[in-house]
Amino acid sequence: MFAQTSSSPVPPPPREILFLGYYHEEPGRQPDFNTIEPGNERVEVVTGGRGWVRVGGQPVEVTAGAMLWHIEGDQTIFRSDNGNPYRCLNVQFRTDPLPGVRRVPHLSWWRDVETIEVFIREIVRAHVDESFDRQALLAHVYGQLLFQVRLWERAAGRSELPEKLQRALELIESSPAPLREIARRVGWSAAHLHEVCRLQLQATPHQLALHHRMQVARERLAGGDLPLKQIAIECGFSSASAFCHAFKGQVGLTPLRYRELNQRR
Repeated sequence: MFAQTSSSPVPPPPREILFLGYYHEEPGRQPDFNTIEPGNERVEVVTGGRGWVRVGGQPVEVTAGAMLWHIEGDQTIFRSDNGNPYRCLNVQFRTDPLPGVRRVPHLSWWRDVETIEVFIREIVRAHVDESFDRQALLAHVYGQLLFQVRLWERAAGRSELPEKLQRALELIESSPAPLREIARRVGWSAAHLHEVCRLQLQATPHQLALHHRMQVARERLAGGDLPLKQIAIECGFSSASAFCHAFKGQVGLTPLRYRELNQRR
């Protein structure tokens, strides 16, 4: 109902980092692009400037935030803006050869561009430190890149929905207003909001709102020690008992038991 699944084969994680660095093309010059060899994957994360890469055989402009996950046979960025050359993080992994199998889309986007530079400084510092655990670095770099792709995929799926439905979902996730009021704010009746959600998302507005509340509750329970009464209020419930009843019905555990299992020492 709330998540998309794929039947595509899932490649195993990469075995090691072959190269990690920060590339800055010079003004007036063009890059020496590479074709990815078997058993390799390369990720380019653009941090500024303008470049072009071939995706599906067609040239595509990329700017800050673009994530290019190349597999065997793909070409890296082949063209740069002479006056505004591109800059990017460049990470090359050694992987099991799986011709034509992609673990993620060729082109995606790192949504919070301001955090890219922080990530780059952190991993470059660890990479040049020969005493740093190589497997830990591999897991962190690969995990963070994959995490950013999944965030983008989630947002991209929502962007395909009707504009008013997108707005309604934003209000459901940010406002304690009744569903009837949320429908009014986007220019719909409550019945129409119900029908659109059912057709587009295979869920009612009430189910979507409850799902979001439970997600917030899980975060609060796993990530801190706030009293149940406060979590109940933050999640839009009238009382701690109402919250506990709804949480157990959705999750199958009491809030206290969920917290216990997710905060084990």
